[in-house]
Amino acid sequence: TDVPVDSPVVVSFNDLMDGAATAAAIQLSPAVAGTRVVANRRDHGRFLVLPGRLLDPQTAYTVSVGTGARDEHLQPLQKEAQLRFRTGGLSRGEHALVLAGLRGEAASVVLLTGLGALADGEPAPATTVLSAPRCAAQSCGAVPHGGAETAYLEATASPDGRRLAVVEHDETVAGAPPDLHIVDLAGGLDTDVMSGASHPGWSPDGRWLAYGTAQGVHLLDPVDDVDRVLPPGDQLAGQPAWSGDGSVLALPVRAADGLLHVDLADPALGIRYPVPRLGGEATAPALNHDGSELAVHRDGGAGVAEGGWLVRLRGGDPAPRRLGPGITPVGYADPSTLLAVDRATGDAPALVRIGVGAGEVTRLGTGPAASDLDTIAAATSGGEIAFLLADEAGTAQAYIQNADGSNPAPLTSFGRGGLEALAVSFAG
Repeated sequence: TDVPVDSPVVVSFNDLMDGAATAAAIQLSPAVAGTRVVANRRDHGRFLVLPGRLLDPQTAYTVSVGTGARDEHLQPLQKEAQLRFRTGGLSRGEHALVLAGLRGEAASVVLLTGLGALADGEPAPATTVLSAPRCAAQSCGAVPHGGAETAYLEATASPDGRRLAVVEHDETVAGAPPDLHIVDLAGGLDTDVMSGASHPGWSPDGRWLAYGTAQGVHLLDPVDDVDRVLPPGDQLAGQPAWSGDGSVLALPVRAADGLLHVDLADPALGIRYPVPRLGGEATAPALNHDGSELAVHRDGGAGVAEGGWLVRLRGGDPAPRRLGPGITPVGYADPSTLLAVDRATGDAPALVRIGVGAGEVTRLGTGPAASDLDTIAAATSGGEIAFLLADEAGTAQAYIQNADGSNPAPLTSFGRGGLEALAVSFAG
């Protein structure tokens, strides 16, 4: 009982089994469209049932193994076996969120994955939480036959993994504005929050969702249905960055003249203000856990050197300090270590760890290729990163590894010519 709705079902045998025949004999009931049964490549007695979507909560399911299953000596199962279970809610612990689509298309699928495989020889469990319908007619408005009717432009899961904030676009209507939705992953309730909204970002405790509209930056409490708008300022140009304790919010914004810069906000007080002593252009904000330190990238010009910059917001010297050329922050791995992309002239671009005290830089030996460095996402804990990387067949997959560069592992296993990973982030 209380099997998580996002959990795969493991079927194990005492004998080594014929993979293809046994996988075909394993069925899930009630049937879930898109369900796959995967044989473990190393343990030939282990099979993974991967439902095509989240299972329904508080629902009885049966996994049956028919007599078509046979061992490696081709001896069939003597009688059908059944496993009955009842679902609960979502599993606890961290997940990853992957936006995927066909090559040349916007994202048409949103996947919730585990952080790595349950056992060697099998893929990381991944469950489809949203899948865009495809046009079955000759055309569906602006969408041709076979095209996805909805594009998922952005998606972020709450830290507890219970809610998904997703920006959707109706592809059938040319010029339609994007819509922000919140989806209850356990129950399936889909709430249309606001048209024209973008760049959602959850607070670390999951209480608030920050997002942008033409009217300003909003802070939404979806439980109490409270939507506050911060004081006026330039519009959001990217996902807000929260400090680990939720006390400070860094807002990447764009001025009317196109200048990209960073504002700060205090969510508790509902105030918004410029970064002290950091006028002009700035992008890619990252805050440390207690919100006392901000890292940004600056393109240079107007007397400002290009590279990564550090600003003490509380305590210490408030003067902005340059970390080095070519540095773009990703997130904090711990209170004294910043993860960043290093594109310094003369060196191959790479992911690095920077000691913010002395400024020492350590290049990670493994990780994304130079072409995929912009896809890096850091876990809230700072201990892991996720990124996109093309496999040997050229298909973009999502990967995860520890922030020190160790233990890289795939999160997706898309086949050639099908879906590809377009973005990856961490969920609760």
